[in-house]
Amino acid sequence: MLYLSHVLGAKVLDSADHVVGVLQDLAISHKVGEYAPVRFLVVKPVRAKKDVFIPYEYVDDFSKDEVSLTTSLKKVEFEKHISNRFVFLDKDVLDQQIVDVSGIRVVRVNDLRMGKVNGKMCVLGIDISTKGLLRRLKIEWMDFFNWFSVDMIDWRKAQPLRRELKLSMSSNDLDRLHPADLANIIEDLNVQHGGRLVQSLDVKDAAKVLEEIEPKLQKILVKYLGPDKASDILSQMSVDEVADLMKSLPREEAKVFLSHLRGSKMKNVEKLLIYPDDTAGGLMTLDFMKVSPETTVKQAMEEIRRHSSKHRSVLYIYIIDEDEKFKGVVSLRSLIVASAEKKMCDLTNEDDFHKNSTLKVEDDVDEIMEVMTKYDLFTAAVLDESGKLLGIVSIDDVMRHLVPNA
Repeated sequence: MLYLSHVLGAKVLDSADHVVGVLQDLAISHKVGEYAPVRFLVVKPVRAKKDVFIPYEYVDDFSKDEVSLTTSLKKVEFEKHISNRFVFLDKDVLDQQIVDVSGIRVVRVNDLRMGKVNGKMCVLGIDISTKGLLRRLKIEWMDFFNWFSVDMIDWRKAQPLRRELKLSMSSNDLDRLHPADLANIIEDLNVQHGGRLVQSLDVKDAAKVLEEIEPKLQKILVKYLGPDKASDILSQMSVDEVADLMKSLPREEAKVFLSHLRGSKMKNVEKLLIYPDDTAGGLMTLDFMKVSPETTVKQAMEEIRRHSSKHRSVLYIYIIDEDEKFKGVVSLRSLIVASAEKKMCDLTNEDDFHKNSTLKVEDDVDEIMEVMTKYDLFTAAVLDESGKLLGIVSIDDVMRHLVPNA
């Protein structure tokens, strides 16, 4: 089997079997789903200081220790400049991190499997194994008990990018991964590659993924992206997540990021910034659906259809009057089984349950957990002193506060 590590540093011979140079690198062109053919040899000539680019058409044979040309070096028409559409295997691919989507992991390119396809030398596979690394270091002999096996990823499932490699957007698409899985991948990448991967996602998907990333790295990535690039992603994140992120930044930096948010998003974030992190006000979100007491079940269901895509989940509908006073909550289950013309005020009542199962903005985590556990709540309404609904606290928000790195 032929690997890139076998040919790098190999002697380059002309048609008269004279050594004319040393192979420094190989340049390929790439199409997703195809093996990548070698287009140019990067050669350091014996009697020249600069490397030259030799088109693959001049190659007669490609073996483990040498590359032979079909003519003399003087007759070769060198390529003076190679455009960015070509990828250098040694410079751009070896030792780079790649995202193995099928295994949901980050791995490193230790070597590349080479071979002929339709008469052309191509890259066939990516060796991510320890055995590949030993081969690169010329110490394969250390594996004399053959403990290490080759772990190869088919090149056709890879998409090379400058200074980064990520797997193909075909059957195992990054977009199909759960945001939490993508977040774990990004946490294993360095900041530069993690930032690029976030930017490569659709803005809405990037927002979901960023919400799942552990807080310290989340802050680093947002600062790496900068206010201009991060603003579109932040605008798609839930208000409470953005508020938590802004609290982790120095005050002046937070102001700059907030200034790039548009309209109501910035105002809503600023509302949450005034509350301490470990209180109901600091943990609450503004991500919930509300309707008036006179709204019918049919109208409420239509509201859910129209606006559900804007919310992380819709488990309950919150009932408020014209003064924003909290009047109760109706579960999605209750809506489904109720008759279409029934009013929301008929599905709830203003008894002690609703009063006792709500939170005040200053309630601490222990008080929040006591209420939510006692009444078996997934979410709890947060009210001000006058009874106005300010937001809701979900059990997820509480758990993230208690176990931030989970």
